[in-house]
Amino acid sequence: MKRTDLLAHLHQRFFQLKQRVEAYDRQLNAETNKALQHQARFHSQLFDYEGASLGQCIAKMQHDLDRLTQLASQDSHGQTFELICQKFSDRYQAVNQAMAATGVQVSGTKLKSRRHYKAKESPYQWIAQSVMNNSNSAYAELRKHQNWAQRLQQKIELSEQKLNSLNGQEKIQLQNDILATHKRLGKCRQAITYIEERIARLERRQYSNNRSNK
Repeated sequence: MKRTDLLAHLHQRFFQLKQRVEAYDRQLNAETNKALQHQARFHSQLFDYEGASLGQCIAKMQHDLDRLTQLASQDSHGQTFELICQKFSDRYQAVNQAMAATGVQVSGTKLKSRRHYKAKESPYQWIAQSVMNNSNSAYAELRKHQNWAQRLQQKIELSEQKLNSLNGQEKIQLQNDILATHKRLGKCRQAITYIEERIARLERRQYSNNRSNK
């Protein structure tokens, strides 16, 4: 998908979400506001807000879209563009989950749920277990993720070529698939950076040990 097409799709999703959030905030009652007044409802990397209203989340997502618009024509910032797309998608899902968890109905029913969003462990903890012993296993893990990233990039390119021949619901579905693949690619590249940093630490430790043994 071309960046302009992807951006148009994100704007459409954002506009629909914004309307739902505005309706949601209007229906918040006093009991709900009091119950969630000092509750952190999101992972801190998504939103650093407390309280029942989700209007601030929409403002944050608008900032993401503004940033994506700036990057849309800048090929040199491909990885940054993908990471912001990933963050936007994560925030989109989190806001929808927050509305569902609050249990606020259009008729102004009472609070049904006070779900807390707990901080998640690093998504790369499992990688650390597999590479922490020696640099050889780390390099093998790095090559595996680099191959994954290459295949994901190829999948995006093939899907983008197919996109122009589709219309209607099929095109929307493929746009969603491309967006999801961009998200996976962003996470894969983050994992690659994590592994590279891990390798550097392992090699520094090995170098230090070798010097100590001399």
